Amino acid sequence: MSGLVGPARPPRVPGRAATVRRDADTLGGAMLRIGTPGVRLAAVALTLAVAIAARAVSTSFWRAETFEDFDAGTPRGTSILEDGRIVLSYESEEIRVPDAQYVWAAALYDGDVYAVAGTPGRLYRLRGGKSEILAESETADFHALVVTPDGRVFVGTAPGGEVYEVHRDGTRELFFETGEGYVWAMAYSSEHGLLVGTGDCAKVFAVDGDGTGETVHESAEASISALAVVGGRLLAGTAVEGMLLDVTPGSDLAVLYDSRHDEVTGIAAGDDGHAYFSTTTIALDEVFDGVEPESSFGRGSVFRTTETGAVIELWHSEDAPVTCLGRGPDGSIWVGTGSRGRVFSVGPRGQVALVADLDHEEILSIRATGRRTIVSTGLAGSTFRFGPGVGESGVFESDVLDARSTARWGELSWRAATPGGSRVRLETRSGNTRVPDDTWSGWSAVEADGEGAILSPPARFLQWRAELAIGSGDRSPTLLAAEAAFLRENLPPVLNAVRVSEPSDALIEGGGAHPEGPVTQTLPSGLQVTYSLSPTEEPSRDLPVLTRGLRTAEWEAHDPNGDPLSFDLWVRSEDEDEWKLLAEDLLRAVHTWDTQSMPDGRYAVRVRADDGPGNPASLAGYDEKESAPFVVDNTPPELADLGVSADDASIRVTGRVADRLSAVARVEVAIDYGEWRPAFADDGMFDSLEERFALSGPDLGAGEHSVSVRAIDRAGNVATARRVVR
Repeated sequence: MSGLVGPARPPRVPGRAATVRRDADTLGGAMLRIGTPGVRLAAVALTLAVAIAARAVSTSFWRAETFEDFDAGTPRGTSILEDGRIVLSYESEEIRVPDAQYVWAAALYDGDVYAVAGTPGRLYRLRGGKSEILAESETADFHALVVTPDGRVFVGTAPGGEVYEVHRDGTRELFFETGEGYVWAMAYSSEHGLLVGTGDCAKVFAVDGDGTGETVHESAEASISALAVVGGRLLAGTAVEGMLLDVTPGSDLAVLYDSRHDEVTGIAAGDDGHAYFSTTTIALDEVFDGVEPESSFGRGSVFRTTETGAVIELWHSEDAPVTCLGRGPDGSIWVGTGSRGRVFSVGPRGQVALVADLDHEEILSIRATGRRTIVSTGLAGSTFRFGPGVGESGVFESDVLDARSTARWGELSWRAATPGGSRVRLETRSGNTRVPDDTWSGWSAVEADGEGAILSPPARFLQWRAELAIGSGDRSPTLLAAEAAFLRENLPPVLNAVRVSEPSDALIEGGGAHPEGPVTQTLPSGLQVTYSLSPTEEPSRDLPVLTRGLRTAEWEAHDPNGDPLSFDLWVRSEDEDEWKLLAEDLLRAVHTWDTQSMPDGRYAVRVRADDGPGNPASLAGYDEKESAPFVVDNTPPELADLGVSADDASIRVTGRVADRLSAVARVEVAIDYGEWRPAFADDGMFDSLEERFALSGPDLGAGEHSVSVRAIDRAGNVATARRVVR
């Protein structure tokens, strides 16, 4: 019988209260930790177990108000600020790049978006919702792109190590040959001209407007991965060693920072005049092994230089690589990540805000032109234009609440600021799959302002979304916090694995030298318990004394709702029809009792788990489970055919021992009340209900001798007999 709801008898109040410790209120709901106090026992009839500490079915609350709370959700046209406020983000527009998996870089000039994608390498011009291919290569990718302030467009090839100028009519000409295998990074400076960084050999070239270049840096590094001019200094980032270098022409080479990561992925100048740069390490073995896109396969950091030349870490990501760095429309530092395709804003003191969560896997480049910023992505390849102002509307979708069982929803309340007629509107939906799909309910609006009933149908999972919109002014509304109330359906407890220990599991601790000492029993689950009781006889030094009649039942039980449980225990012989109550209202999942009042035979126990202590009678549930049959044997075995024969050289003791229910465990012989010595089964092993045995020893010498024999069955019953030899 399993999973029954509704008690068969009125619930009883347990003798002592279960304890509850709330671990945390998270986006996944209130989490409970089950406490298991230590167990110390001292009695013949007693109860032991794992204490179940939990909370009954009652109203729960799902609250979100911090950056960490909201970070698990998905902003669309909204941003999550460092202090947890949700506001409208910059106005944005996706400008699609057809047939591209990766858009390595993009730039904006005179309203047109230029983008390089591969493989094969292509240069696109995106204008007015249309795209045209200005240049393409079947043998190389275009990884590097620069559009100068006067509109000249340059692309770098990998492999090939060449730089081409592409004119607006689509014609192209070779502008500069590096002599290296790859062009990985390019930048432009009015002072130094076109800057080109290469690999396999790490070189930096400064190329003037006529295509004449000079080498300003070369090293044994594998590649130049990033270039930028900050405060008059030419800075270069390297791959493999992940170093930031000052390679300004006319100055000595300086290593500004040797990071712990593999690659410098971006460099930008902050409004404060300092250099900001990003680094990353990507676990390529995990990428090549087919790690799921949402899995972590890298990490990264963002740094800032100081007035004294030091470098400080502002932010780090342990679950995603930091793939690029650039400036936002307001001049702030934006950082892109791989895995989930997110754009963050990082402030000079390490303040972090989530600017955008794009529906693409990787952010590959961030470039600002005036008060607009172009972001390019991979998987799938696309471009996004942000700025200059705040968008008129946006949506934030929360994480999905798992109520762990079917729940009824109560009120959804929220706090918001709505200046200038702006508004915040919330909706909910529910379903029974972890990821929302077509089986979920549609979105239902919460009609009231700030608090109202959740109209979504009962289910296991719930999600809410907030719609933010500007009013008559240009100020963004702000969502500060949201809280949903819910009541889980009470699920009945679940019982598993009811076991009854063997009598031989209970032994006198340390060999049992003291008849009044403690008895330790190791239960089938491995739990060790100790009792204080008097054994039936004093043992010899090397024989553990079996605890007569002591049996322990233990079971596993849990409640899906975390409710406190009580247990009732019944016993029944195989020739009986009705169960007899052995113990009730137990708070622990173990019970020990003395079976010496029970006639010999085969029995079973039944356990009932009841969550009535934490629920009203109309909602309480229970589960029942029976043990496998076990044997109660309180009758000693019988010794028969005992014989003692002696000659001038030796003595031999033989006999037969039989038991009705329990196998013979051992037979021992003592001469003249001395030390017990083991006899041996004729067939080599004591393992059946009837055994013949023998023991041979040296001649006892002249005179009268007493030969004592004792037989012990597996239930711990002892039979003794004696023969006198004269």
